[in-house]
Order: sequence, then C-alpha cells, then structure tokens
Amino acid sequence: MKRREDDWGKHLSWQHGMEASIQRPHHPGPGGDSNSTVDNHGRDFYDFSLSIPFPSPMEAEIACRSLDPDPEPRRNGVQRELTVIGNKLVLHWRAEEARFFQASITTFLDYLALVLQTMERFGSPGPH
Repeated sequence: MKRREDDWGKHLSWQHGMEASIQRPHHPGPGGDSNSTVDNHGRDFYDFSLSIPFPSPMEAEIACRSLDPDPEPRRNGVQRELTVIGNKLVLHWRAEEARFFQASITTFLDYLALVLQTMERFGSPGPH
C-alpha cells in the first residue's frame, strides 16, 4: 500500500488499484490547519471517496446494484453516492458527525466484502 498526504487530506492507494481519499473538517490550532469541505451554510463535513476496480464494467455495475438498493437514511446526516465509471465502482460519503460517518462506511465495507466474496464464489458473469 502506498500512502500520500497532500493539501486536500489523505490519499491511499493499494496494490490492486483501489484508491481512497479522506478529508477532515477544518480545525485551526497550534499544530496547523487541516483542510475542510464546507457547504453553503458554513458547516464542516467529513468526506470519504473510494474507487474500486473490477475486472469488467459489468461486474462493477453488478456490485453497484447489489450495494445500493436503498438510499442512506437522512436522519443520520450521511450522504452516500455510488457510481460506475468504466470498470470502477466509485463511492463518496459526506457527513457532519464523525460517528455516523464511521458507522456508515464500516457497515458499507462489510457489505462490500460480502458482495466481493459472493462474486468470487460464483465467478464472472458470462455473455447471455
């Protein structure tokens, strides 16, 4: 795993092409400032993006449909977006509160692991 820290937060890359980036709210202090994502009302947000490569666009689409049947409940303040770009499943989270942010990502990653195991067990979809 390679790790790179830049002006916009943390960016992580794994050997198999998976990438993630995290942005934290702005908190000025004696140790310096971390960068933030701020909405139109001046609120800080936690942002997390993840890009997962699949062997084919079809497999990325299958994973996306399996993982996003229902939208994230609005009551917890977490916004989640899944898209497919080529053979990559691209995910983005945004939340004001760290505990909901963490819970949503952790739960999603558990489901992702299950979907990947299922896809591996049943093999690649063939032409119909």
